Amino acid sequence: MEVKILDSILHGSLKPWKIDTTNSRRFIGLVKAAKAASPTTNAELVKQLIELLSDFPAVKKQLFDAPKNSSTLQPLLFDIELPRYKDAFTNFYYLLITGETLRTYNTFLNQSAIWTDLIDIRYQVGKTLTNVRVLAKQTGIEWMEQGFTTPPDPQSEVTHFALYYLKNSLIQLYFSIQELFKSSLESTISLEDFYLLDLEESNLNIIELKPAAKSTESGAGLQIPDQDRIWFGFRDDLTKLTNVVNQLCYQIELLNEDVSSSEDLLKAFTSENLTPGCIKIQLGCETKHFRYCIDKFKPYFNSLTLSNIEKSMIFYSQRDTLITANNLSASGSRNRLEPKEKSTIDKIFKQMQQ
Repeated sequence: MEVKILDSILHGSLKPWKIDTTNSRRFIGLVKAAKAASPTTNAELVKQLIELLSDFPAVKKQLFDAPKNSSTLQPLLFDIELPRYKDAFTNFYYLLITGETLRTYNTFLNQSAIWTDLIDIRYQVGKTLTNVRVLAKQTGIEWMEQGFTTPPDPQSEVTHFALYYLKNSLIQLYFSIQELFKSSLESTISLEDFYLLDLEESNLNIIELKPAAKSTESGAGLQIPDQDRIWFGFRDDLTKLTNVVNQLCYQIELLNEDVSSSEDLLKAFTSENLTPGCIKIQLGCETKHFRYCIDKFKPYFNSLTLSNIEKSMIFYSQRDTLITANNLSASGSRNRLEPKEKSTIDKIFKQMQQ
């Protein structure tokens, strides 16, 4: 994933040393328009950023094609203490950098929900981390070439503030993504080595990263709930799982394939970072058959629970009703009758034991 809008602060029309700092009214208007909303979803955050970038059409245009889903924004995994803005210009860059960093992180999380292959995960995560690392290093170089040697203070100019804020927000983004995917990566890097080896800076420049608190604050004062991401913890042979899912879809019409595919279900089952509501899995069979299949699947998963199925907010009944834990519990106990497709399901699941 690219970081084009943040890159525009260093290489494009958002360069802070190029803006007209005599026109404070212009930036006061942009900041006021952006602060009129308190986004809680990706779509609302995109709208806020579009307001903030009203006078920068080339950059704003990049947001028109950005994903605008209604999933709740997830905070970055690390917090970092940075200087507070002091005027309309520094407030503008504060809103822009924090908002775009949060949007980039959440967009990446939503994209990652459908990745199932370890090679693909490593490639996508590695590419994104490289893009973030390169921009952080370039920003640090520009910061020093501009003659800055210490963190900005209340008397510092906007360029000093913006470059310092950008570099450290990129570091916050880098380590939040690395932490989230560390179990899938072949290797990770410490914060000290990141400064010494990647940024090629002294470790005296390190700003501590702290695990995020229960909520985080966006540029408009947004409080974001700390919601656990969902995963079902598949721990067996993916080929066997694929064969079983495909056979269930073919023989008992497990899914309504006009709405959902077997590939969708496989991605949901094997994702390590499943965002609630990120995809729709609609059943083509009765809920009691799905519940029976879940019971048969459980030995091959760590967290395929009725509660997690509900929390995922992706499973829908034949009648297009969101499935809850209560629905599944009732389907498993109602009249204690075995599902009519039991023998077919049992036969299909023998493939998992081979």
